[in-house]
Amino acid sequence: MSFWKPNTKQAALCASFGGAAYALRAVNLIIPIGGPFVIDARDIPGIVGAALSGPIGGIIVGFLAGIPAKFPIVDIPSFVLAYFLVGTLTQALTRHRWLSALGALTGYLMAAFIVWQLGLIPTFWGAFVTVAPRAIVIVPVQLSILFVIFKRWPNILEVIKA
Repeated sequence: MSFWKPNTKQAALCASFGGAAYALRAVNLIIPIGGPFVIDARDIPGIVGAALSGPIGGIIVGFLAGIPAKFPIVDIPSFVLAYFLVGTLTQALTRHRWLSALGALTGYLMAAFIVWQLGLIPTFWGAFVTVAPRAIVIVPVQLSILFVIFKRWPNILEVIKA
């Protein structure tokens, strides 16, 4: 695997999609679902930015998405891991790149683990069950968005890398 050498397009993608994810969370338009978990719209630009900018870009977008959270100690590592895997899977999958959105599921496991370890929710399973509604709502939306992007513009990653 080669070291990430961003071009202007990839850097712009990281900045714009990461900035959008940051802004959407910073305005605090949320739906509380229990404990420290909420549903918000930052997952939409986050997943697109991670898919289009690759693994290192996914880390950057994930970091930006996690900063404005009420508990950045939970959100930053969760989004960084999730979007890193989305960026990695997008590059690894050549035929069904839209399935890379499933990499975001790891972020929910990470969030549940961190919340449990911090003592915000007393058991891992309790934390996982609390965050599961977010995954159930968001992941199908993310899959649908990436499906449309990669079906509509099948060569988009080659254009970005050029």
